[in-house]
Amino acid sequence: MNKGIKCIPFPDIENAYVIISAYKTDGGNGVKKCMTFFYDSGRVGVEWEPDHGPITTIYKCTKEHKDARPHYFYDFCTGNGNWSQLGVEEGGLPEAFLNGDYVKIFAVLKRWTDV
Repeated sequence: MNKGIKCIPFPDIENAYVIISAYKTDGGNGVKKCMTFFYDSGRVGVEWEPDHGPITTIYKCTKEHKDARPHYFYDFCTGNGNWSQLGVEEGGLPEAFLNGDYVKIFAVLKRWTDV
C-alpha cells in the first residue's frame, strides 16, 4: 500500500474527494505525483485522473470476494478494469477542470456510480 496516499474531502460537495499520491520514479527528483478526483456512492467509487486517466469505476466488496483487492479508499474492491476514456470527453471533464467547475466534475463521476 502506498503510504503517500491522502484522501481529502472536497469542500461543499458531499461524497467527493481529491486523492493525492506519490510514487518513486527514476527521473527528476525521484518522485511522481498523482492527483485524482474520487466520488463515493457508498458501494461504488468512480475516479478520474486528469493528466491521462479514464473514468474508472470500482466496487466495494468484502475480503472474502473471489476478486477482492486492497484499495486505498475502501478496504477491498473489485472492478478496477471498468473504465472509459471516451467518457472523459463526453462528460466534458477536461473543460470543467480548466474552468474550475468542480460541481460538474463530481456530477459526472456521480452519474457513473449508476452504470
